[in-house]
Amino acid sequence: MSPDDAVLRETEANIDDIELDRPAARESKRDRIIRIAGDLFLEKGYDNLTINEIIEATGGSKGTIYSKFGNKEKLLEAVVDKMCRDVTIRIEISRTGTLEDQLTRIGHSFLKRVLSPEILRFHRLMTSIGRQFPEAGRLFYDTGPRQACGIIASWIAHCQETGSIRDDEDPFHLAILFHDMLIGDQMLKWLTSAVDEETRVKRIDDTVRLAVKLFLQGCAVSAK
Repeated sequence: MSPDDAVLRETEANIDDIELDRPAARESKRDRIIRIAGDLFLEKGYDNLTINEIIEATGGSKGTIYSKFGNKEKLLEAVVDKMCRDVTIRIEISRTGTLEDQLTRIGHSFLKRVLSPEILRFHRLMTSIGRQFPEAGRLFYDTGPRQACGIIASWIAHCQETGSIRDDEDPFHLAILFHDMLIGDQMLKWLTSAVDEETRVKRIDDTVRLAVKLFLQGCAVSAK
C-alpha cells in the first residue's frame, strides 16, 4: 500500500465522524500549554521565545514543560500538530445537495480557515524555521496539506464509486490538484501583504467558485 493510499483509507474510515460543532472538552494542562505556547510562537517566533517565557505565561514549571514535551523543539512539534489538525477538522464534508454544492462547501470551509490571520501567521513561522527543524516541517506537511488532501480524496473516491465523476484518475492526486487550485497564488499573496476582510471574503468566493467549476468540468464522466 502506498503512503497516499494509507492516508486515504485512514480518512475514509473516519470521515463520517467529522463534526464541525463538537462540544469542547475540558482543556487539559497539556492542551493549555500547547495553546499558550502556540500564541507565543506566533507572536515572537521560535528563536526569540524562551522556555522561561512559556513557563511564566502558562503558570507552570520547567519540570512540567520537560516532563510533558521534553524540550522547546518538541513543544513546537505539538503546536504544529494542533494547528494543522485545527485546519483539517474544519473541512466540511457533506454528501447532500449537488456535487457543486458539496465541493463548494469543502472549498469554502478549507480556504476560510487556511487564509485566516492565525493560520497565515503560522505559515510564516513554519516557512522561517522549516529547514532548521525538519521534523516539525515533516509533521506540518503530514498533518496539514497531506491530511487535508486525504480528506478531500475520500470524498472524491466516494463520488467515483457512485459514478458521479470519472474514475480513471487516482483520487488522492485529484485532491492535490483541487487543493492547489484553491491555494494557488492566494497563499503567497496573503503571506506577504495585508488583506482587509471584505477583500478576503470576495477572493475566497471567487477562488472557490472557479476551482469547483474547473474541477467538475475536468472530472465529468463524459470527460473521459
